[in-house]
Amino acid sequence: MIRLERIIMILGLVTACMAATSSKCNPISTSNCPADKALATDLAEDFKSNSSDFEETSTPSGVSFDDNGLKMTLAKRFDNPTLRSKFYIMFGRVEVHLKAANGTGIVSSFYLQSDDLDEIDIELLGQDTSQFQSDFFSKGNTSTYDRGEYHKVDNPQDKYYNYTIDWTEEQCVWYLDGNAVRTLKNSSSQGYPQSPMYIIAGIWAGGDPSNAQGTIEWAGGETDYSKAPFSMYINKLIINDYSSGSEYSYGDQSGSWESIKSKGGKVNGRYGKINYDPSVDSSSSSSSSSSSSSSSSPSSSSSSSSKSKANSSTSLAAEASSASQGSSGSSKSSESKPSSSSDSSSGSSSSPVSSGSSGSSGSSGSSSSSSESQGSDSKASSSSSSSDSSGSSNSEKSTETSSSSDASTMLTGKPGLVALMLILALPLSM
Repeated sequence: MIRLERIIMILGLVTACMAATSSKCNPISTSNCPADKALATDLAEDFKSNSSDFEETSTPSGVSFDDNGLKMTLAKRFDNPTLRSKFYIMFGRVEVHLKAANGTGIVSSFYLQSDDLDEIDIELLGQDTSQFQSDFFSKGNTSTYDRGEYHKVDNPQDKYYNYTIDWTEEQCVWYLDGNAVRTLKNSSSQGYPQSPMYIIAGIWAGGDPSNAQGTIEWAGGETDYSKAPFSMYINKLIINDYSSGSEYSYGDQSGSWESIKSKGGKVNGRYGKINYDPSVDSSSSSSSSSSSSSSSSPSSSSSSSSKSKANSSTSLAAEASSASQGSSGSSKSSESKPSSSSDSSSGSSSSPVSSGSSGSSGSSGSSSSSSESQGSDSKASSSSSSSDSSGSSNSEKSTETSSSSDASTMLTGKPGLVALMLILALPLSM
């Protein structure tokens, strides 16, 4: 009877995974994919109640809202609470005030991902009280594991910090409380994220015993589910779309930003109109446990319209306005400069973790069937890192080459595949 219940549970995971991945269309490999709904404005959320602009993409839910904001709880094995935006941005600025979950092997993820598997990540490990990871992917390419970098942060499981991503056609900059910690140029030899992105937040167990050893080591060790529940929190999210229009679509199968079409608008049509300097940290979290190392006094003058929930503080929308960013250049995408590496962070790169293609179990982050063949399962790594003068550090991660390891890596990241393997491994007798 126990085996029967286990099979039912695993089949539920398979169904959830298939529902999350089968509805997606990768424009690089498939023509005539549907257009992506554009945000094309500014959005401020405090998540004191459910938002019509976001949807839960995991079963069971584990997502809740109250006066303190969004809470995402991993209560037991196989849980993967995930919240995804119903809209896309085409270049933009995303600011999240987040408190990470505790727990060995528990990963708190916040990331942007496109239909063709471009990705920009922020990830925090439950047992790591001194750093967070920035990462990126281009077109789902996980053939190398040297994109991720670590950055100093003090007790992110106990305090809210402002993690900001400012993404343009020329560069992507990660900020911590208003301080730039990493800059990725569009001439990176690893490619450059440049297609319309949706936003995902989620918590998952990288330390699940069924994962590949490299994944478990990267996550900090095997997860002890007897210590559950594990919860991550978000009490502020500000999103600025740098483009205008009602929807974004791919003009061809190159995946370059120049090929992206905007219906009734223009790519980069709002850039320079947001009037916000991402190096200026917005006001600190309202939570008693919040912390912000940078003071803020952003101007409230703005020419852009803020789209804010009725229950969100009007000050959140006002914070999306400040000093002008100026106009964007016309640099070409990474496709035109494949040989140059220009991630300007002084820390050396480390092996990445693809939140979308393998890091979020049951989430729509695994947005395309093509991600199943990318090899992103082998998030092979070790958690050792060395700090540098800029607060960034590295982690050497060993690549998992065994196909059996690849197939079983993500019980938490690719539940459908692993679940089928588990079913096949079960004895026929009950």
